[in-house]
Amino acid sequence: MTSTSRPPQPAQTLRTLDDATAFLYRELGTFAGRFDGGLTRARALVRALGDPQDRYRSVHVAGTAGKGSVVSFVAGLLHAHGFTVGAHLSPHAHSILERFQLDGCPIGDADFVRALADAMPAIRRIAGAGLGQPTFFEVTAALAWQLFADRAVDYAVVETGLGGRLDATNTITRADKLALLTVIGRDHTEILGDSLPEIAREKAGILPRNGHAIAVAPSSAAVASVLTGEAARRHCRLDMVDTRPGPGPEPVLGLPGRHQVANASLALRAVAELAARDGWTLDPGAVRRALRDVRMPGRFERRSWCGHPIVLDGAHNALKLASVVSVLHDEHPGQRFAWVLAVKPDKDLRDVVAAVAPAASAIVATEFADHTARISVPAEVVAAAARRAGVPSVAAITCPKAALRRAVELSAPNRPVVVAGSFHVVAAVGAAIAPSTERISNP
Repeated sequence: MTSTSRPPQPAQTLRTLDDATAFLYRELGTFAGRFDGGLTRARALVRALGDPQDRYRSVHVAGTAGKGSVVSFVAGLLHAHGFTVGAHLSPHAHSILERFQLDGCPIGDADFVRALADAMPAIRRIAGAGLGQPTFFEVTAALAWQLFADRAVDYAVVETGLGGRLDATNTITRADKLALLTVIGRDHTEILGDSLPEIAREKAGILPRNGHAIAVAPSSAAVASVLTGEAARRHCRLDMVDTRPGPGPEPVLGLPGRHQVANASLALRAVAELAARDGWTLDPGAVRRALRDVRMPGRFERRSWCGHPIVLDGAHNALKLASVVSVLHDEHPGQRFAWVLAVKPDKDLRDVVAAVAPAASAIVATEFADHTARISVPAEVVAAAARRAGVPSVAAITCPKAALRRAVELSAPNRPVVVAGSFHVVAAVGAAIAPSTERISNP
């Protein structure tokens, strides 16, 4: 997909959420051209809106895995202490409104449509100024900044979309931005680089000059060296923290999995730093409630379809899928599961299948489309990779709902079917089963 050069449609045509999403997906595109020109276009867009990203204190989160969870934990902890909090998450699972959270709830349809309509003159000016048309992510990031400014939030907690250095969220200039770096692994190598040090350098691009950052202590000495070097170059105080569980009972978390203990630990460390810096005190009861109550759509989201348990998770690389497998094995020791799996072409298919195969009794490969075109690896190609990996039962069914039906047939009774590989397939399956779905809350 390429960014179109057609002028954006007139603001007055944006009357409904469908109008707004059609404009964002069809007129702006999603990923193409995001990094062309660096941050010049993203900075020009927020400047045209009056630099809303610098009107409140921010926490900026980058990394390969755990970003969304850390954002949700930090936002929940801050809100539990009485603050008005905006959170910008990406990607979304079921609705674009999930990207724009205010005090733990997605923004309303009318507020979102109004914000986009109000931003249209700025979008048109940027598109006509020789900088190229702003991309989907540049516009949604700018809308988040504006929505949060309109609500006069106390803090904004923001997840990078891809990388960090050239990500459209990296337009905050306030020196008091707190940067957080989660675990760094291999993903988006065609953009961020083939090696972990190269990827780490891109992620470290969010470190604020003369500011403060907290990072999960990397296991790789080369990655640690890159992070400390980038921090020194920016005169940024960098704290490396060990987020591995210590002795004693683990906290009760609303998001399942041992890996979430590390994410919650990083979030709690960040909030403790904010409290000390900004002159307020952590309340142990508020901390417990906030960690327990966090939920995220499309992240080990439990549903039921025709009486069979379903898990929806947008995990799309080997690192994230390994975390899903870990949760499954903790909850169902020694068991294997039927999977519905779809993969985008920019992922390492062999690594994705290798992460899933040890926990798979069956893989039903499927396909998905975004709002403009079919963008997944063909189901037969995914199925062939699953067969090579030794998965006992493999099928290829292009329709996600039909793939789910087949996976349920292949699944043992009362054992969850797992839908994973992309938020696009999570959205497709979630929409298809919604009429006969009973939501099951996390335990």
